[in-house]
Amino acid sequence: AAQCEEAGFTPPSYGAVQDRIALLFTPEEIAKKRSSNPNDVRRLKPRPGQITASAPLIVTQMDHTPTDINFVEVVDDTGAFVGRASLTINTDVFSKCILGFCLTIEKPSTLSIALCMAHSICDKGEWLSSRGIRRSWITYGRPKRALVDSGADFKGHAFARGCAEYNIRPKRRNRGTVHWGGVVERLLGKLNRYVGKYDGRTGSSVADRNGYSAENRACLTFNDLERCIALAIIDHNEDMNKKTLKVPIKEWIAHAPDPPKKADEPHKVLLNFLPGKTRKLFQQGIRLFAREYYSPWLGTLIADRDKIGLLEVRWDPRDISRIYARDPHSGEFRPVERRDGNKDAITLWQDQAQRRRMRAENARTPAQKVAIPREIEAIVSKARQNKPPISKMSKSEARAIVRARHATHASKPYQSMDPPEPAPAPHPIRSKRILPLDEW
Repeated sequence: AAQCEEAGFTPPSYGAVQDRIALLFTPEEIAKKRSSNPNDVRRLKPRPGQITASAPLIVTQMDHTPTDINFVEVVDDTGAFVGRASLTINTDVFSKCILGFCLTIEKPSTLSIALCMAHSICDKGEWLSSRGIRRSWITYGRPKRALVDSGADFKGHAFARGCAEYNIRPKRRNRGTVHWGGVVERLLGKLNRYVGKYDGRTGSSVADRNGYSAENRACLTFNDLERCIALAIIDHNEDMNKKTLKVPIKEWIAHAPDPPKKADEPHKVLLNFLPGKTRKLFQQGIRLFAREYYSPWLGTLIADRDKIGLLEVRWDPRDISRIYARDPHSGEFRPVERRDGNKDAITLWQDQAQRRRMRAENARTPAQKVAIPREIEAIVSKARQNKPPISKMSKSEARAIVRARHATHASKPYQSMDPPEPAPAPHPIRSKRILPLDEW
């Protein structure tokens, strides 16, 4: 405007400048100049492509989310507000059925994935009866492909190793393909809306809560919340989709392959997806978590430990009183107990908290750490200053002289064992006789 005024022209309006920019530059160029955020450019481009599958168990999707409802637990006969749980579900892309889920108190981790995969791959009849749910949940099996996001838990070695064990091809969503996760994310939102109507709900925003006290109104325990989510999933599988007018469970029944003759066992699936490492076998057993684990069956492998090499070890963070080592002969995982005989259950989180507390209690201050080294340094410095000249005496002669000198001045046991010599008796005090004095 100032330049136009100096040149004698009428300054252009804001609308005129805006129209000229649109004529001179493309929308992508304008977005790049206005912001360095790549999302501003990406939103101007089409996003073709979608997740498709030709039959059930061809493609599944897994993701996590916090529940939109809080839960409480009974601690020392009183209610304790715990907060929100973490929900993980595995969804079949073709039928839109939810194959399995996992509810944990901790944040999403390798354990959450392992529990969800075990629940998705295995039959749920026993699991439902153990929780008093008299409903049918027939969707399970090994998927061919698993689509996941780029979270650290899905990038870990445990997930890749478990997928390789069951011939599952994992695929992470690439950058710019977030819209491919719409299947599982919509179902997570649906489940949260389902259970987020009851006491203890968190609400979608501060305005939605409108002063609602979730901490005082929460009444569901963790087990109750798990049962509610299971029933909500069963209801979703039996409910018609308003857009496609299809029922997920009917699509599953019509197109799903026949169940395998030998179903997978939940504990074996869980072990294959649990975190693990390789460990060397010692005569004392296996060392892990600053502990030693040993079982009699490991003793039979001690003689051949050099040929066996490293053992494959798994652990369940919910109880590290036992670990699981793969038997090199049978290829199966077998439990290994603690070598000290302590069988009390302890979680990995409890152990880590206990070690942090002990480390803080027993840690020395920086001044305490350098106090003794400084005293040693002072002794060495003084000895360095008072060092006498070295004679040409042989080493053996010097050792003999020094040995005799030290032996002479050293304290002996008999000096403490002999009774002390009695002190000399005091000289008797003689009474003095006072003589009378003559007066002159």
